[in-house]
Amino acid sequence: MPDDEEWAFENEIDLWDEGESPPPAEAERPPDGPTGRDGDSVVTVTVSPEGEFRQVKLAEDWKSKVDPRGLHSNVLTAANAATIEALVQQIGVTRENPPSPARNDADETPLGPQDVLRLGDAVRAEVDGMSARLALADRPVASTSAGGHVGGTAQSGRYVSLDIDPTWASMARNTEIEAELTEVLRSLHRGSVPDAAGLRPGEATTELLGLIHDPDRLIRRVRLHGSPAREEPKADE
Repeated sequence: MPDDEEWAFENEIDLWDEGESPPPAEAERPPDGPTGRDGDSVVTVTVSPEGEFRQVKLAEDWKSKVDPRGLHSNVLTAANAATIEALVQQIGVTRENPPSPARNDADETPLGPQDVLRLGDAVRAEVDGMSARLALADRPVASTSAGGHVGGTAQSGRYVSLDIDPTWASMARNTEIEAELTEVLRSLHRGSVPDAAGLRPGEATTELLGLIHDPDRLIRRVRLHGSPAREEPKADE
């Protein structure tokens, strides 16, 4: 005697045979952020506006279009394309929203020789710290999924290599492949991109850049500390 699940399945088949259609699938949600796709249109990678990895999606019929042994190349192409698209959008936003002009209440505190030396030392320390963080980010990083079927490397935010077990990919469900790809790509991005907060100019660097872009204020602050410039005596006629 058939169990309840078999009866329900056969009942659905009978209904479809009588002219009823299966329930429509839910509409796929549009990507939430910049996206990248491969040339075969079987892989879509979505990132945040800041370039952080969000999602990888495989086409339902990707196995009929791409050899599982070459899937890694499609994923790499889509992932790097998404990263570039995020960068392009960031540049567009910056152009549409340029930095605000300098405020009129900028610092006018007099600068003496010791103040200038201290500012220079502070700027050098901030630059050295930023250089060290960039050097760490420039080193290749590697990651492997917990399932062991996907691994890859990245450097400075760019995905360099990806290895997908082709035998597993040919038999696994799309959701399983997407899960391991997501785990690895997210780890590679986090490990190869320096923290944006750590790359922002420090207080000393910001102050120096403000003086460089406002030479009149720099001259005023230096002159306020010392005595006014003396007029050279005129030569006897």
